[in-house]
Amino acid sequence: MHVFKPCDLTPLTTQLAKNHHRQLLVLCGDHDWAITQYARLVDASAEQTLTLSTHKQLQHAQWPEHLHEILGQEFSVALYDGYSGITPNKLAALSGTVKAGGLLILILPELSKLDNWIDPAIKTWLSYGYETNTSLFLKRWQRLIPSLPISVLSQKYGANLNIPASQDNHQNNALQTQCRVISTLRSQLQKGCTSPSVLSADRGRGKSATLGLLVASMPEQSFIICTIQYRAIKTAFKHLALALGIEYKGYEKQLANLLYVPPDQVLTMSLDDTIVLVDEAATLPVPTLVAIEQRASQCIFSSTLVGYEGNGRGYTLKFADYLSKKHTTYTQLSLTQPLRYNHSDPLEFAINRLFALDSHYQTDAVATLNSIHFTELTAPQLELDESLLQQTFALLVSAHYQTTVNDFRQLLDSPSQRLFAIMQQSNILGVCLVNIEGQLEETIQSAISQGTRRPQGHLLPQQLFHVQGQAAFLSSRCARIVRIAIAPQQQKRQLGTQLLNYTEQQLSATVDYFGSSFGCDPQLLQFWQNSGYQLVKLGFKKDKSSGQYAAMVIKSQSALQCQQQSLQSYFEKTFYYQLMNHYRDLPYSLVLKMILKFKEKPLCEALLAQFRFVVTKNTNLEQYSPLIWQVITTHPTLLSDLPRISQQLAISLLLQNNTKEWVQQTLSLHSKKQFNIALQALVKELYARISIKSE
Repeated sequence: MHVFKPCDLTPLTTQLAKNHHRQLLVLCGDHDWAITQYARLVDASAEQTLTLSTHKQLQHAQWPEHLHEILGQEFSVALYDGYSGITPNKLAALSGTVKAGGLLILILPELSKLDNWIDPAIKTWLSYGYETNTSLFLKRWQRLIPSLPISVLSQKYGANLNIPASQDNHQNNALQTQCRVISTLRSQLQKGCTSPSVLSADRGRGKSATLGLLVASMPEQSFIICTIQYRAIKTAFKHLALALGIEYKGYEKQLANLLYVPPDQVLTMSLDDTIVLVDEAATLPVPTLVAIEQRASQCIFSSTLVGYEGNGRGYTLKFADYLSKKHTTYTQLSLTQPLRYNHSDPLEFAINRLFALDSHYQTDAVATLNSIHFTELTAPQLELDESLLQQTFALLVSAHYQTTVNDFRQLLDSPSQRLFAIMQQSNILGVCLVNIEGQLEETIQSAISQGTRRPQGHLLPQQLFHVQGQAAFLSSRCARIVRIAIAPQQQKRQLGTQLLNYTEQQLSATVDYFGSSFGCDPQLLQFWQNSGYQLVKLGFKKDKSSGQYAAMVIKSQSALQCQQQSLQSYFEKTFYYQLMNHYRDLPYSLVLKMILKFKEKPLCEALLAQFRFVVTKNTNLEQYSPLIWQVITTHPTLLSDLPRISQQLAISLLLQNNTKEWVQQTLSLHSKKQFNIALQALVKELYARISIKSE
C-alpha cells in the first residue's frame, strides 16, 4: 500500500474510474482538521456531491431525518460526518448513492481512539437510566477497518491510499443478464400470464432500469409504475427515455406509455389492460401489495431484498407466502451482477462487512437435538467472535420483517439488552433478545402521568400504565421479549418455547413481570398464550409494513397478579365494543383465538330460557341477534368446536357487526335462503353446545 500526500487523490480516483468501482475513504483526526481536509479535497457545492453533517462550517451540508431523502439519487462524492453521529441506516443508505468511480468519505476520530470514543448517536441505543463509556460497535470497526479495501487519510499518520489493481469490466455479463430478464418478463406479459412476476436484487443491480427498458420494449402496452417516493423510480423513466430517444427532464409523471401513480391511488383506479409495476415493493405494507395484486390482472413486483429501509423481510416472508399460496407457480427472477458499477466493488464489500449486511445463517447442526445447551451471550462475546455475531444477526433478520442495520448497532451497544441462545457446539439454533425496562423513579413516573416525558426504551411499562394508570408497572422491573428467532430448519420442534422458558428461569429472580409486543396474527398469539402470557392490549394503528395491529402480552409474578387481572378484565370488556367499529376488519380466526381465552360468566336461567325458545323458531336476524350476541360474549368457548362457517358467521356478523351483504359475499352465501339456513344452523349448534355443558 503506497503513501501519498493527503491532497493527492488523483491516483486513487483515476484507478477507480478505470475499474468502474467505488471506494470508502476515511478521514481520521480531530473534527475541525477533517472538515478542513474535506473542503480542500472536494467542492462541496458541486451538484455531484452530497454532504451529511451538522457542522456549521459546511454550508451545503444537510442532515436528513428520513432515508427516502437520501435514496434514489447519485453522486460522485458523498460525505458522512461521523462526529454528527454514526447512524448505520443513514450511512448505509448514503453508500448506495455513490456512482462508479466515486468516493464515500467518512469522518472519524483516529482509529486508535475508536474503542473509547462515544459519538452523539450513542444515545439512540441507550434506554433511560442507562449509560455506557464505550461502543462495542465502533470497537469492532476499529478491528475491521484495517483489513478492508478502503483508503485512510489520518491527521497523525498521513495518507494510506488503497489503490486497486486494474480489473476487467464484467458489465457485459450484467447487461446480458438484464436482457434475459427483460425478455422473460416481456414473454410472460405478452402471453397474458395472470400470475405475478417477482424481480429481486441487491442495490446497484439495475432493477429500476430494467423496468424502464421493459416498458420501452412494449410501446403499444400501457404501464403504471408505483412506489412511495417518485424519486425512487426516476431511473426507470430515464432509461425509458434513452431507449425511445425522447427527452426526460426529471420530473414528468407520464412519459410515453408509462405513468407514475402513488400506491394508494392505484387501488382506486380501473386497471383494465394496464400492467402494474411496483418498484421498491419491500417499502410498501404487505396488505397494499396484496390489494394491488388482487386488482391488477398483470403485475410485476421489484425490490431490494436486503435493504436499508428495514421492511424487506415483510416482503420476503409474508408477501412471498401469500403469493405461493394463491399461485401454484409465479415467476421469480433476480439480477445478481451490478450494473451501476463493476463486480467486486470495494465500497459494497466494505459496507457489507461493517454492517453485517452479508450475514447469512448457515449451520452444520445435525437433526438430533441431544447435544444442545442453553446459555446467555454477552455483547463483548459477540464483538470478539465474528462468527457468533454474524449467526446471531442473521437469525434476527430472518425472523422479523423490520430488522435494520440500526438494530445491528443496538445489539452491540445497548446495555439494557440481554441475549439468550440455544447452542449446538459452535452453532446457534435460536436466540431470545430481551430488553430490561421499568423501575422508574417517582419524578419520571409523575412526568409520564402528566404527559410531559416519554423516557426512551421503556416501551412496555409506559404502554401498560397508559391503559389504566397503574403506576406499579412503571415502578416494577420488566423483561420485554423483543424477539425470539429459531433457525428455519429447527422450527416446529418446540425450541422457541424451551428458549423462552430458559429465559424466564434466568431472569425470574430479578424481574417482576415479563411481556412482549408483536404484530398480532393467530399463530404468534397462540405461541404466547400457550406459554402462559395474557393479551392485555391491542394497538389502534396498523403497522405500515405488516398491516397488523400490535398486541401486548404479559406474564406477571405474584406481586402484580391483581394489576394483570385488572388489565385483562378491562381489555375483554372494551374489546367486544371495539370489534363492532375499530376492529371490524380483524380476521375471524384471530378474533376467535383472543376470545377463547377470555374469562367466562355463567349463562343465567333467563338467558337460557330465551335461547331455548329461539332455537325452535326460524331465526330472525334483526330480532334475535342481540340475544345470540349476549350468549356468545358471555360464554365464548361455545364457538370452539363449531364448523368454520358458523364461527365466521358468529364473529363477522354478530361480534364485528359487518353488514349482512358483506357477510353473504365473504361466506359465499349467495341467496337469502342460504343465509337463513346458515344462521339457523349457528343457533342450533350453540344450543347443542350449551346442552352438553349443562349435563
